[in-house]
Amino acid sequence: MRIPDHPLLAPYKAAILAAEKPTAEIILEPCGNLTLSQSKIGGLPYLPPDAEYPRNPYRQPLTLLAQINFAEMPPLPGFPTSGILQWFINLHGFFDCWGLDSKNPLNQDGFRVLYYPEVLPDDALVQDFSFLENVPPVPPPKRSLWQRIKDWGMEGESHPPFAHPCAIRFQSGSQFPSFQDCTLHLRGEGAPDITYDNYEHDDEAVCDAYTEFVFAESATDGRGCYNGGHRIGGYPEFTQEDPRALAPAYREYVQLMQLDSDDKHTMWGDAGVGHLFIHPDDLRRRDFSRVMYSWDCC
Repeated sequence: MRIPDHPLLAPYKAAILAAEKPTAEIILEPCGNLTLSQSKIGGLPYLPPDAEYPRNPYRQPLTLLAQINFAEMPPLPGFPTSGILQWFINLHGFFDCWGLDSKNPLNQDGFRVLYYPEVLPDDALVQDFSFLENVPPVPPPKRSLWQRIKDWGMEGESHPPFAHPCAIRFQSGSQFPSFQDCTLHLRGEGAPDITYDNYEHDDEAVCDAYTEFVFAESATDGRGCYNGGHRIGGYPEFTQEDPRALAPAYREYVQLMQLDSDDKHTMWGDAGVGHLFIHPDDLRRRDFSRVMYSWDCC
């Protein structure tokens, strides 16, 4: 267990340690030979023969963004240990917000989150996906993702926020909430509480000490972002603000999945980050029908 040793954080030590949350960090590896049931970004989805492929209201097929096979992932409290979770998005790129409904982020018309508790062998699954269009190419691009976005121009709206299909590898980790996280609430022993909502009025020196602790102890994505990178569970990072703070109904939602921009495999607009959030009760029931979808960029 990591210990906050700055003297200004002494009144908050117990609260900080209690806030530490485990996470399954996602490592992406370009792969041209993905199986139907494995954890991955892009590629073809796990689809039982009696299941309907997800489509938008215009009956256009959605695109698989991410698939998680929980049997391949380190166990996380409250999360499934088996089954397959899928995240589909509307493949009309930046100008259609990749299926995001900013007024109702629970509206799954333009995205879909599906969970299959039982996993069939690959040879029992749908094999013919000829009905799909614009399936991203397998070979990784020679140019950087930034250059690809610049070259796409208006044509970029048909591209997903990933450059090529990738296999997913998992690594256990843990995190602390940053001041970007609306759930942050550190109770002080003989000192004022520190919260997301009162950040501008909290003790600046204490806030700086905690920020340095989170920056040093939490996973970063190479861009100097707090809690950046790809992961299941844990705490989020944002390029703008926490969308859960905009409505009281979303305040209890926890992070289900985070996909960041890494300039190698993924890019949300201008170096943004994508999220799925879920209410803990829904996660406990394995009910993914009310998942909150969000992404923002610089």
